[in-house]
Amino acid sequence: MQLTASNRVLGHIQTAIFHPLTLCSHFTSYKEKAFASLWAVSGVICAKDTPPPLAAILAKSSGVILDVGPGAGHQIFRFSNPEKISAIYGAEPGVSMHAALRKRAEQAGLGGKYHVLSCEAKLESLVPALSKVGVLKPGATVFDEIVCIRVLCGVPEPDAVIKGLYSLLKPGGRMVVCEHVINSGNSTKGGTKVGRILQKCYMRIGWSSMMGGCELTRDTMTSLRKVATKDGGWEEVDVELCDPYSTIPHIVGVLVKKR
Repeated sequence: MQLTASNRVLGHIQTAIFHPLTLCSHFTSYKEKAFASLWAVSGVICAKDTPPPLAAILAKSSGVILDVGPGAGHQIFRFSNPEKISAIYGAEPGVSMHAALRKRAEQAGLGGKYHVLSCEAKLESLVPALSKVGVLKPGATVFDEIVCIRVLCGVPEPDAVIKGLYSLLKPGGRMVVCEHVINSGNSTKGGTKVGRILQKCYMRIGWSSMMGGCELTRDTMTSLRKVATKDGGWEEVDVELCDPYSTIPHIVGVLVKKR
């Protein structure tokens, strides 16, 4: 009988309680599998709770695309015009989610076009993986579009990661983002003090540890603007702040690299 996602989560909890030595001796593998099981449940919920503007943005996706941290592929169905897409490379370090990711890509009509890479978002991991499949040559900018959906909140050294991704984006290419960000705590900037306080509380009680390194208090929009400074800024920035008064406000939109 096939285990449900909730049963797998329960299984990991039981292992931690009754077989702690297994957890200690194979911690990296255990942690990755535990998060994959958690995300099998929470990923469905998060996908349903995605800000509405994202669907229209991904419906326009075309060319060669880098999908950063797609997890188990719960958002892939939003690439609703697969005929416009030449290829998508999904950079996902969680190997326990690869089978589900490939299955959802097939269901979305992207089966032969979606290529799963076992790597992280940082260049040191991403470049060798892309080179191995023959996509990337030294100094090349290869992607017409780079998609980041709730991933920049959890990567170590986000400024360095964003800088690396920007270097792989073609001039005129789109950077698509759907990222939850810091609540400013300032009503003039669309924030609330309560939302800001709750973010701090969640972080202090272990949100990051439970959610795969996710940080609630990152100012991702500032990082995105800063990365293009050397080129005189982005050619176009069409990004909106959704649910600004909530504990988990999102920025959603497109930044276009100068030609």
